Amino acid sequence: MKTFTEVYEFMMSVMGNVPYGVISIDMEGFITMINEQALNNLNLDKNPQQLLDTLLLDHLEKDFTLYPTLKSCLKKTRKPFDFEEIPFHSKYITVNGRAILNGMIITTIDVTEIKEARLLATQSLLEGQETERKRLSQEIHDGLGPLLSTIRLNVESINSNANLDEETQQRLGRVETLVNEVTQDMRDISHALMPSAIVDFGLTTALENICKKANESENIKIDFFSKNIVDRLDEQIELGLFRIGQELLNNALKYSKAENIHVQLIRRPDNLVLTMEDDGVGFDLKKTLARTDKGIGLRNIETRVQLLNGNYDIETSPNNGVFTTIEIPL
Repeated sequence: MKTFTEVYEFMMSVMGNVPYGVISIDMEGFITMINEQALNNLNLDKNPQQLLDTLLLDHLEKDFTLYPTLKSCLKKTRKPFDFEEIPFHSKYITVNGRAILNGMIITTIDVTEIKEARLLATQSLLEGQETERKRLSQEIHDGLGPLLSTIRLNVESINSNANLDEETQQRLGRVETLVNEVTQDMRDISHALMPSAIVDFGLTTALENICKKANESENIKIDFFSKNIVDRLDEQIELGLFRIGQELLNNALKYSKAENIHVQLIRRPDNLVLTMEDDGVGFDLKKTLARTDKGIGLRNIETRVQLLNGNYDIETSPNNGVFTTIEIPL
């Protein structure tokens, strides 16, 4: 039978060679085993022997997501926890905790490369989408636009002929009306694909325009306010924040049942802040994100914010409206 020392050395050998961090703590939170990978993942500048028989919580930053959860787990029932891709210093880590005999086992994985690769792929996809939107918008403007204008001029020319009977004139009048409606629809589609305001005048005007347009067609009062936006911003920031604002406003119009929506765009010395608040029905955020059919819009917003290295916060609950804050560094 192997001695305790032999078993312990075997376990430490296994832990030292697994490709992720492993920490074992007892019922009081004292570290009983820890490997080098865990030290690296948690930015702990010590060797494993130095941390044995010390409280894990003493080595964690109090504002780190893991700290309050682990503290709660140790006080209560050692419930399992899973934190996926949480930001920690300059990287992302996944942390999982499970109850074991007389303690807990915590695993940490550095997923920075995976996260960055996924963001890069998403960025390429979004950039491809924007390029295609620009192309389609230009095709509509340069191709269909002149064609419809030519059709309308010909119809007007024929309709001005005094020799036409009244019925023919009425039919041509209806054709002219249809051509005008198609032309307007074409312009709306072209502007939705790539609003001229964002290209010609920038983010503030583009956001103000979509708020005004929504005011004209919805039974909701939408206020837009901007401050300190004097110069044009980086093209990626302008387009990214415009798409975020567009998505937020569409969500509010579809689901909020609000009477008022307030949109603000404020430039601070180091960042740009976009907020949107409504007085609608609100929702259960966790349940919504869990449902793929309802959480896609929110995930799209989060992805765009991450690509701009920003922060995204949403405050909501049933019957209490929604308040969303987007902060983008400059």
